[in-house]
Amino acid sequence: MIYKPENLKKKRAIYEKRDKWLIRLALLIWAVLLFIYVNIAPYVKSTIGFLGVIVGGVVITIVYFFTVFFVLMLRGRQFRKLNNDIVKEYQENKNGELFLEKLLAIDTKPKEMQDEMIWYLNIATAFNVLGKRNECIALFKQLEEVATEKEKEYIQNSIKFVQEQSEKDDTH
Repeated sequence: MIYKPENLKKKRAIYEKRDKWLIRLALLIWAVLLFIYVNIAPYVKSTIGFLGVIVGGVVITIVYFFTVFFVLMLRGRQFRKLNNDIVKEYQENKNGELFLEKLLAIDTKPKEMQDEMIWYLNIATAFNVLGKRNECIALFKQLEEVATEKEKEYIQNSIKFVQEQSEKDDTH
């Protein structure tokens, strides 16, 4: 993956646009599926048959949305697994240079903005571990511009932590 935090605003817009498109597509497919079901279901004259058609529509809806949810949850799995494996390896060996090198060498692109944010947060952590505090803070500030409120609080606390570490290093 290419390290370009300056493009995060554009990427957030792209992710949001794609997510809206996916939601619209999923709802359209669901509506078409139900329309086809209702028109294929045999014409019924009894109350029990009518209730059967309604129950069938509910079952189709539940199965469809469960399947869509499952597929959407799996779409970023490969990137998250690679990223998590790198983090686990770092936690075991505490080698910051290798951590940063492996993070920057990931060739799989994230499928969601959250995954991208986590990847950049890991890079900022690697910068901090390597003593590159200015790069770390600069990256945090770029992330802060595109972060949600919850993420902003975490990033602001991280900036304070890195600044405090930097001040301690300067006094020693």
